[in-house]
Amino acid sequence: MCGAPDPGLNVTRGVQAPEPQTSSAQARLEAALPAALERLRSTPGVYAALWCGSASRGEANEYSDLDVHVLVEGDRRWRSNFTVAGVPVEVFHNPARKVRAMFAAGDAATITMYAQGRVVWEHPELDALVAEARALYVAGPAPRPLTPQARHALIDELLDARALATGSDPRHVLVAVGAAHGVVEGLYATRGWWGVKRERWLADLQEREPGAAQEVLDVLTAAEARVRQAALEALTRRLTGDLQYRDGQSEPQRVE
Repeated sequence: MCGAPDPGLNVTRGVQAPEPQTSSAQARLEAALPAALERLRSTPGVYAALWCGSASRGEANEYSDLDVHVLVEGDRRWRSNFTVAGVPVEVFHNPARKVRAMFAAGDAATITMYAQGRVVWEHPELDALVAEARALYVAGPAPRPLTPQARHALIDELLDARALATGSDPRHVLVAVGAAHGVVEGLYATRGWWGVKRERWLADLQEREPGAAQEVLDVLTAAEARVRQAALEALTRRLTGDLQYRDGQSEPQRVE
């Protein structure tokens, strides 16, 4: 994870978008979609389908699969997977009311999938769900404050990394990347941003908070532990304000 940066990313001038993938991977998945839909149409109770994931956005690479959300009759939900012409397909089967329940619960993954997906098997119920998801996505999730306990844990991990950086311990890479992971998740929660997959963090952060994107990139690519640690500490301060421990206590919970 450390060493020379990816040539598609610029350490000194911020994060650049990755080089566009060749169209062959995207074309391969698009060619497999009709056969996948044919199989889904033969599944009892299935009556609508939404194509989701990177390929639905035109961002497929050679390792991408087809992700499909389908609506089903009845009161059962399940997941299935199969291959079509060598393309892996993952399918999420849900009744419409379960999808709405996930929307109401603030399920970020489901809201994002329905907001950004492409309808490939139309039905009025699916159209309504997509419209609801898009409205929720635009509104954004409610920001979640950093709890004193979460703040303590982040600083604790940062100081563990600092101890390893002082002695140039090779384990610093592992601890620093793990600590940065927690900080980035905290940034998304406290800022009220919809979460994205880790592989999209750099590009997404570049749009939202470029300085944070640069610090994450430095944690990932810096060859020297002191540089990596400095980036981690700058990133953490964005969330915690400072790096000092503070008094705190969680709410007591009844033991059953």
